[in-house]
Amino acid sequence: MKFIIYTDGACSGNKRDSGCPGGWAYIILDSSETLINGGSGKGSNTTNNKMELLAVIKSLEALILILKNYWGGSQKHDCEVRSDSKYIVDNFYENLSYWKMNNWRKSNGGQVLNKSYWMSIDKLTPKFKSLIFTWVKAHNTDKHNILVDAMAKRNS
Repeated sequence: MKFIIYTDGACSGNKRDSGCPGGWAYIILDSSETLINGGSGKGSNTTNNKMELLAVIKSLEALILILKNYWGGSQKHDCEVRSDSKYIVDNFYENLSYWKMNNWRKSNGGQVLNKSYWMSIDKLTPKFKSLIFTWVKAHNTDKHNILVDAMAKRNS
């Protein structure tokens, strides 16, 4: 079975090390787009990108637990994460495997921003039969994207 996750992150101020509050949220749907689970939380002294990443991590962890308890384990199932964050989608496909191969360094030798979050996503990826990320346009007509956006903003 395929599961669909919508994620979003929000941050008021969005300046690293300036005490900005943030929020993250996700919803998990089955293949017929029936709501299976949802969650949200808060962060402090954070950035929007950290909240976007945390939404992905928390949602994947929640789905793994649900699949373990009710559907025979996560490795039997496909997962699609839908995000309005190009930072998430583009880096997952364009940079994550390179960063991992390069000892979590960028091509110029610099540190990968939010490294611990990306390492967590990397560890969660093989827990599924397949895991793909899809970019969705923010603030458009996608009701699930609108919902997670509102949930995340409520927490920021």
